[in-house]
Amino acid sequence: MRIVKRLIFIAAVSLLSVRLSALDLNGCVKMAVANSHALKSADLRINSAASGYESGRRSRFPVLAVTGEDGYNRYQRDAGLRDGLAGQLGVEFSWDTKKALSGYQELSRLELEKARLLRELSEKDIVRAVTRDYYELYILLGKRADYREARDYFSSHIEDIAKLEAAGLDVKLDRVRAEIQLRSLELTARELETDIAGVLKALSSAAGAELRAEDIVYEGGSEALVRLPALDPASVAASTRSADAAGAFSARLDRLETSSVFEAYRQSKFVYAPTLQLGVSRNLDIDPATQLYRTFVLVSLDVFDFGARAEEGKSLLHDYEARKEAELEGQKQLRLELSRLTAEIDSAAVSYAGLKNNYEAAAGNLETAKLYYTKGKIKETDLLSIFSEYLEAKQQSRDALGRYFGKKAELAYLRAGAEK
Repeated sequence: MRIVKRLIFIAAVSLLSVRLSALDLNGCVKMAVANSHALKSADLRINSAASGYESGRRSRFPVLAVTGEDGYNRYQRDAGLRDGLAGQLGVEFSWDTKKALSGYQELSRLELEKARLLRELSEKDIVRAVTRDYYELYILLGKRADYREARDYFSSHIEDIAKLEAAGLDVKLDRVRAEIQLRSLELTARELETDIAGVLKALSSAAGAELRAEDIVYEGGSEALVRLPALDPASVAASTRSADAAGAFSARLDRLETSSVFEAYRQSKFVYAPTLQLGVSRNLDIDPATQLYRTFVLVSLDVFDFGARAEEGKSLLHDYEARKEAELEGQKQLRLELSRLTAEIDSAAVSYAGLKNNYEAAAGNLETAKLYYTKGKIKETDLLSIFSEYLEAKQQSRDALGRYFGKKAELAYLRAGAEK
């Protein structure tokens, strides 16, 4: 019981440390990797493939078998033989020359390499998913800050209306419009909280710990959730083209698949290699007419199976040619996808920069409009229109920034391994 209580205490302390530790993107990824059952499964598949490779490597070597037999024989009286023990000792050496000459272990080596590569791809899947959720939460939390700012703005605006009412102006309709806008904002903000909770659940599931918005940190601190970051489209365009995707994991996996099919075809050419057996046996017999030693050589070759084996080789050749074409198609699609993503990232960066400029211009107009309204120079409808333009410009900027981060995560996934 004391041990159970101690384990509960350690678990509680560990959970508390997770809660108190601020997690950036790298921290979220590390927790997700450590908590992934998919990666644990991939590690076990690597172990299995390694054992398969070792088995294939050893199967090239000759096999030495030792046999022993003993028994009691009883004969008819008129046979002229004595009853007693009789046995045999034997040593047999066999060698599958097909496996030895063809490099039989190469197929299992390729499977081992494939298992390792698939493990790396599984990890990149986790990185991509966590990165998407991390930046989606960043955008949503930024929108939450926007709506809180908008709520404060309308609350302040309603206070201004109250002052105008106290001064004897008829602004009841203005108050009604402002309160409607405020209620609408609160409803939208409530929907936003649902989206935030959904993303946090996804991050928590990946990390294996219950995470709150306060546990996640971003570059620039809490201020980063309020202001819009700077983004240089020229630098973005340069960075998206800085790596060659020839070594990307997906391309390497395609090459491994093609190599495996080719290896199966290549090894089929050794079908005519025979199986060789050598042996010697020693009889331990009471019968003096039985030979003491027997030595033999056996060469085994399936003569009547050549036709079927030849057709099997043709089939494997066609499989290889088909797989080669599939690899070329995969390379073409990868280049196309990389080109598309690069263009979309550039476009998102340019769009974000333009929308950010619009937002900054709208922000400059907002304070002036509020001052004009209190002095009666503009109508409330004008003020609300200017604020709506300001809020929309900021929301559009955040959406463009979210598209940029999402496309960057996808591009990093497709090019994964190319930097090595």
